[in-house]
Amino acid sequence: MNKFFAIVILIWFSGFGLMGFDNTEQSKFLEQFNSINKNGMYVLGSWAVLNIVSGTIGNFSTSGRTKYFHQMNAVWNSVNLGIAVFSLMNLPGNDLTLIDSFKEYSNLQNFLLLNTGLDAAHIVTGFFLKEKSYNSKTKGELLYGYGNSLIIQGAFLLAFDLILYFFHQSNAEINLYPLINTIDKSYLGIQFQLNL
Repeated sequence: MNKFFAIVILIWFSGFGLMGFDNTEQSKFLEQFNSINKNGMYVLGSWAVLNIVSGTIGNFSTSGRTKYFHQMNAVWNSVNLGIAVFSLMNLPGNDLTLIDSFKEYSNLQNFLLLNTGLDAAHIVTGFFLKEKSYNSKTKGELLYGYGNSLIIQGAFLLAFDLILYFFHQSNAEINLYPLINTIDKSYLGIQFQLNL
């Protein structure tokens, strides 16, 4: 009976401390987390719409390098628009547990860091395409236009991902890490020794 009682108390304390009790700091973190994501996706979506519209107009009203620049901008940003819409439709709810909140935050931060590497690769690829365009007799204009587009789109996305990363980092330092540290300290005085 004592073992059962000790296990029930341990589960109760674990559930109280980590499994989603109503906590103002956690709610602040989740509200800010969703607000940062929502605003970020509005920025990404606006950038995408601007580039799709201007890219489509530029594709049909210009020629040569400029045409291909606009063409790539329009195509590239159709993907960005899809990402923005999907992300806005799938924001996490404000009812996550503390563990789930931390997982959501950690996964997003890792994803943003991975994206910065991809963004840098897009920029390098853009410069490579531009360099390759000088030696191409048949596709020089296309390579140059696409290269410029990749440089600009990659630079925008690099800045976007880094800014989003640091906004989320700041939110976690203010609203999440202190909560986790408080819970860690509260568990220091509670120890159970179970000999099952």
